[in-house]
Amino acid sequence: MDAARCSVEYLSEFSDCQSHSVRIIQDATTLFFTRGDRDVLIFDAQERRVTTVMQFDASVINLELSEDKHRLFALCANGVIYSTLIPPPQFSSSSVLANKTPDSMLYIVPDDSIVLKNASLQAFTIVKKILVTLSLQKSIWSFDLYEEPGSRTLHKLASFQVLTLNTHLNITGKDKSVSSPPVLTCIYPEGSTSGSTRQSDLHPHLEPGLFRLLFGVDTSLVNSPVILCGLPDGRICCFPLFVPTLAGPNEEQRSPVRVLQSLEQPVVFIGTCISGELGPQCLVAVGQKGKLLMVKSKQANLEGKKADYSFNEHSVQGPVLCVCVDDKWMFYSSITDLHALQLTTESSSSTGAEAQLQALTSYSLGVYRVIALAGPYTNSTGSMKLLAVSLSGKLLCVNLPQGSENGNVARLPSFLAGQRVKDLLASIANIWERAESLKHKLQEKNESLKRLNQVINVCSLLLDKHGNEKACNVGKLPISCRGVTRWSSLLQRDSLTLTCVLENSSGCTLEHGWTLCIQVHPLSKGPNMEGSSMIYSFPFKKLDSGQKLDVTIPLESTCGLSLPVKVHCSLDFSLSALFSPEASSPDVSQLLTEVGSISAPLSTLRVDWLDALRLERSFSLGNIGHNTVTDGIQAFLRSRGVLTKDPDITTKSGPITVMVRVSSELLKTKLNLSATSSQEMCVSVLNWLVSPEATGRQSPVICAYSPDGCSVKLLVKEVTLGDFCSDGPLEVLEIQVESTSVAAVCGLHHAILWRLQVLLRDSDVKCGRTKQLKAQSLFEAVRHVESLFKDLQDAQNQAALGGTMKMNKNLEILFRIFLQLRANPLVIL
Repeated sequence: MDAARCSVEYLSEFSDCQSHSVRIIQDATTLFFTRGDRDVLIFDAQERRVTTVMQFDASVINLELSEDKHRLFALCANGVIYSTLIPPPQFSSSSVLANKTPDSMLYIVPDDSIVLKNASLQAFTIVKKILVTLSLQKSIWSFDLYEEPGSRTLHKLASFQVLTLNTHLNITGKDKSVSSPPVLTCIYPEGSTSGSTRQSDLHPHLEPGLFRLLFGVDTSLVNSPVILCGLPDGRICCFPLFVPTLAGPNEEQRSPVRVLQSLEQPVVFIGTCISGELGPQCLVAVGQKGKLLMVKSKQANLEGKKADYSFNEHSVQGPVLCVCVDDKWMFYSSITDLHALQLTTESSSSTGAEAQLQALTSYSLGVYRVIALAGPYTNSTGSMKLLAVSLSGKLLCVNLPQGSENGNVARLPSFLAGQRVKDLLASIANIWERAESLKHKLQEKNESLKRLNQVINVCSLLLDKHGNEKACNVGKLPISCRGVTRWSSLLQRDSLTLTCVLENSSGCTLEHGWTLCIQVHPLSKGPNMEGSSMIYSFPFKKLDSGQKLDVTIPLESTCGLSLPVKVHCSLDFSLSALFSPEASSPDVSQLLTEVGSISAPLSTLRVDWLDALRLERSFSLGNIGHNTVTDGIQAFLRSRGVLTKDPDITTKSGPITVMVRVSSELLKTKLNLSATSSQEMCVSVLNWLVSPEATGRQSPVICAYSPDGCSVKLLVKEVTLGDFCSDGPLEVLEIQVESTSVAAVCGLHHAILWRLQVLLRDSDVKCGRTKQLKAQSLFEAVRHVESLFKDLQDAQNQAALGGTMKMNKNLEILFRIFLQLRANPLVIL
């Protein structure tokens, strides 16, 4: 066996297993397998599939088949033993809830299958229709014998106790568990089993001579099976199943349980091996730390000594997780390898001490992380196989190498040795190339996962920002985008541009694949504004933490400059950037085309007439147009989506003035102004409206140019209203806009009102008590608005009649109403 390698087949794969709770039972080609959870899987080795899943109420820790192999006994972690008929693959009843896979069905074990409840149960076995259980109660091991459940109530036949050795146990406060589960098995005398005596039977047996020497003449005469138990403290206890208990000198009942030997370490396996003419000639016990005990018989010699037995101890590589035996081989697994131990030597036929001193030979099979074994068994072709379960949940079929009687394989002819070496070298080279390819693919996947992790981190930062807007407003955002408007001149043509600054203040790096997307959406509804939104994309290679990215876009579209506009900024990531072009398979490429990209919103900006004011003196003459009142009205109506024809008449142009009045106390509180004088407050409010970053301005008056080239004057002054409030004079700030362009006056007035609305909506600061207004001033304001509303209705009725002259008259009426509404505005308190 050391000259050849075993081959491994993967039969199936399940989830990860618990090393101390995996149990596997083989019956011909059917496997009963539990991973330490609630399910018992019935696996067909020929079809290589799970046919039935039996589900219990709690985790299964032990399994046993009845002697007729028609019933399955299971011990669960809650101390309940179930006895249920094994459902055939085509099983169908009301207990079948659903198919877990197309090839397997789920069978819920009913509660009427419970035969015994005992929270302190540790192990059990079924022998000759007798249920033998082992429990731990108050530092006492208790062996209880019950008549196998049938139609009658469960009946206890006998009970035997053994004191524990507490120094070797890890017992909980309620004696529910031990550090290592006990091993409970049954040894039959030769001839008591029906049918074959192969080691694949459910219970091992011994040849009659050794059985009589170990367990007594009485046990041998009545042909009684013997229960052997390997306790966690290392003791191997035994007692016959059918021999009655004996009476002591004081006629007290003596327990038939006796200690056969102690391994001084938890027992993992008890079985028989080394078959002779009358049956197996050796009792084998294996400890968790690697101690191997072999009990053999000594034949009578010429000197007249009686036959006896000997205890031979050996050591194997530990820790030992699981064991199975054949006639001459023992297979055991440490966590690092699966070993084959030859239990016989060339001089095994010798007698006396010579046979005891022979060293055992162990071979490595090269299979790792095996935690459960079943077999070995011989298939129809004559090859030996082992069934194994790995720690990762794989069900393996290990094909053992076949050799001569002593385990050695015949050597190859010399003329084939060179060719075999060449083939092996070629195989090694091929495997190396495949390993390098797999390593390269693994590195690519790791890099893709790193990039995906970065993308998820960035999206999490942005989602946290939008989920906690108030918290983010207090401090600096980790990833932000802000905008600044500027006028630029090219070929004697002035245009308004927006510079967006993307700043990365987070700990993440925006790598290749990210794109800054800016969408410009006009808010005005003109005749040619349908579908006028523009989208600009700026991909970048890398933006480290602390770096900034500046991009500039024009705000003037093919329809001209339309204010105000909304600017939506977002970060988009293309999923195709996760993979290198040569690494992406066609399936991945198809998936990416369906998914697209990830879009994370950054911020929404607004650009209005206040942002578009030109504070400098220089501008291109080509941008100055005619600014009559009629032209201004037409421009204003077109910006609101009202189609008008060009009138033939021309109204005299003149400056137009509108104003907004706000309580001085309100603005001072909302803007946190520390100004002491009236002029300082006016200058601060004007800077807040036009250019918050401006410093050093001393005058509360700004003269600028509107986007259409008309001169604009903004003035902030403080006035006192004496008859407006009942509490006394009220100090208000009056914000005035003056220009010859109606469009500029309307746009600036709307921008001022929007800024005040945002200030009052977003601020959490509350002012003092509510002002008490005079009723007379409110009545006058209401009457004034009602009269203007009546004039507006009259103008609408006249417009319904049509006509160019009436249209021009309506324009003048509308313009007069507009001026009167803004000449005497209400006060924002």
